[in-house]
Amino acid sequence: MDVLTTLILVVWFIYGNHIIYRYRIPSYEQTTEDPEHWCTKNVYVLTLISVAYTYALVTLMVLILLFVVCTVHFQNHRHAIQEADDAECA
Repeated sequence: MDVLTTLILVVWFIYGNHIIYRYRIPSYEQTTEDPEHWCTKNVYVLTLISVAYTYALVTLMVLILLFVVCTVHFQNHRHAIQEADDAECA
């Protein structure tokens, strides 16, 4: 169930990005010619900030994960070299 929920949220996020960036700067005024296509400026700006925050958070998490993986890898590599040197000396 958690996988399904995560998948739905990811698809929703991608679709939301498509909707947001498709319009770039929408009309902030409701016109009589096209009363369906407009958006309040505060809502649009808040949406852009929310998406940017999500991208920044995901990027930060990936960088932290990469740092941890590299640190563990190099520590294991150094430990293996030290064990090999100790085996040669004995």
